Amino acid sequence: MAFDMYVGDRREVIHEHETPLFTLAAASAGDFPQLNALWSRFYSDSSLYPEQAQALVHELLALHARHGGPGGQGGKGMAQTVLRLAAFFSAAACAGRSIRCSGD
Repeated sequence: MAFDMYVGDRREVIHEHETPLFTLAAASAGDFPQLNALWSRFYSDSSLYPEQAQALVHELLALHARHGGPGGQGGKGMAQTVLRLAAFFSAAACAGRSIRCSGD
């Protein structure tokens, strides 16, 4: 299962093995509202506005700062996942483009 996201001809995917990010975000739902909203739409089709994409960049970086350090709950792959997703969301936000999402 994956969550596919598209901006123009650019595509990014959140894979099933990367979903523990959402578990960490859910533990502090008030701090990560956009990550929790994205998780609630993970298995459906939706879209994200540029403002939501920008907020996701900040939330991903904050989540990594909280859980991704040495000995953190995020595990070794968290930094790569966070940076990859943050770059995608940032590109959409900077271009002022919506993201089309499709869940499996």
